[in-house]
Amino acid sequence: MKLLKRAIALSVLFLASVTSVASAAQAPNFSFKDIDGQQHQFSEYRGKWVIVNYWATYCGPCVAELPALNSIARRYKDEVVVLGMEAGETSAAELKQFAEQRRISYTVAPTQDSTMFALGLIYGVPTTFIINPEGKIVDTHMGVVTVSQLQNYIRSDKQSSVAKEKEEETCKTGVC
Repeated sequence: MKLLKRAIALSVLFLASVTSVASAAQAPNFSFKDIDGQQHQFSEYRGKWVIVNYWATYCGPCVAELPALNSIARRYKDEVVVLGMEAGETSAAELKQFAEQRRISYTVAPTQDSTMFALGLIYGVPTTFIINPEGKIVDTHMGVVTVSQLQNYIRSDKQSSVAKEKEEETCKTGVC
């Protein structure tokens, strides 16, 4: 009976987290320190896509996706912010050394209470939250994320912008 109650409780929690993501919940504002000790506010990133990747240095799939995250951070540096939220409780000094060895080009933050469940439940690593420029969580991806998956979000936003511009231009001519 206890097992059944736990299964139901976990199901409810899972469905609640999926529902909140599906309805594009507003990402909360929270603060955190990066591996250099610099303070950040999540609200600083409004107006850009934010990719928040929860990972651990000892996690093989997490390490495997680092090149994809680096690629997105470099290629879309004016439109996208990538945040690597380490969830394995690696010390800041070790994490800094790891980031230098792997040439991580985006902001990396050591494990902190303020970041661990700021965007929702994390059932394992890697878990990636995708936040649109309006600050809404549009998706959560558990497992390795690829460049093409991340580009789909950025490109869909650009396509929406082009469609809006065309619609506005058409309306200026009097045909809406």
